[in-house]
Amino acid sequence: MAYEDLTDTEKRVFDYIRGDDFVEKPWSTAEAAKKLSISEEIVYDALSNIAAKHKNHIHIHYRDGSIRIGAN
Repeated sequence: MAYEDLTDTEKRVFDYIRGDDFVEKPWSTAEAAKKLSISEEIVYDALSNIAAKHKNHIHIHYRDGSIRIGAN
């Protein structure tokens, strides 16, 4: 799937991830929701959909007690 296949909300979340370094900096769903002016539940739904639609372009892992996310 292409970037264009994402919903507007999924694109916003994907661009937010791509625009910061959440591999070195721990991910915060609460912070993402606040910055994007959406609920945490919507952020989680978008992350889940992005991971399913773009599994080769998003990398989610756990390190040092925190979730880390990278997108390309």
